[in-house]
Amino acid sequence: IRLVPATCVLEARMVLVSRRGEHELAEIDLWLRKIEADIIPVDSELVDLATQGWLTYGKGHHPAALNFADCLSYALAKRADEPLLFIGNDFSQTDMEAA
Repeated sequence: IRLVPATCVLEARMVLVSRRGEHELAEIDLWLRKIEADIIPVDSELVDLATQGWLTYGKGHHPAALNFADCLSYALAKRADEPLLFIGNDFSQTDMEAA
């Protein structure tokens, strides 16, 4: 399962375009299609789960220091009861199972 919060797609597009130019939009969309990503809209339940994730593991609350997009990814994985694919040490300091 390759669930991706819609807000994380927006953040990835913003970062990529800022660093490499607007032509990169097609690349990220191609990559999302290649991995067969299921882009999930952010609803009130996901916001509540992300808020709880931030209160528990967010910046200023925990050494994991999850940011905005991290909290939404955390929430989506929690709701789906799926492990999370990640790099770095932030999620390894949470209760999230690594994919």
